[in-house]
Amino acid sequence: MKKMFGFLLAAGLLGSACRSEPAAPEIEYGEPVGLRMATKRGMPDYEIAVAVTKGTNIDPLVPVLGAALHAAVELCPDVVEAGRRGEALDVAFRVEQGVIRDPAAKGDAATCVARALGGKAIAAPDKLSVLAQIRFPVEAPAP
Repeated sequence: MKKMFGFLLAAGLLGSACRSEPAAPEIEYGEPVGLRMATKRGMPDYEIAVAVTKGTNIDPLVPVLGAALHAAVELCPDVVEAGRRGEALDVAFRVEQGVIRDPAAKGDAATCVARALGGKAIAAPDKLSVLAQIRFPVEAPAP
């Protein structure tokens, strides 16, 4: 899984690079969990890798985070085009008081996802940091 989703360092830098405030203490993340998102309405299936603050049990958060990210992806049609070009979209955010805060991303498609996430209510522990990578797997050519 580490090799498949090498996003942790890059996405971790997103959170600090998008602020003009003094650098916050570095956040440590646990191992990423991969989700396969089966879609409808003509959108291709895609994958999401999610990591949360180290020491937090990610298992109960997988459905909640997956649903929030999927809802945001559905609002951003450029995500599919970016995926077809082989781009992976990295998004970082925090959860405080049951609300997604400070979503950060680079690139138009990822920024759309970050904006769609911002301010949304989510059933997750307070003071949670999240990194996510969204990608559309390239289908293997037919033999």
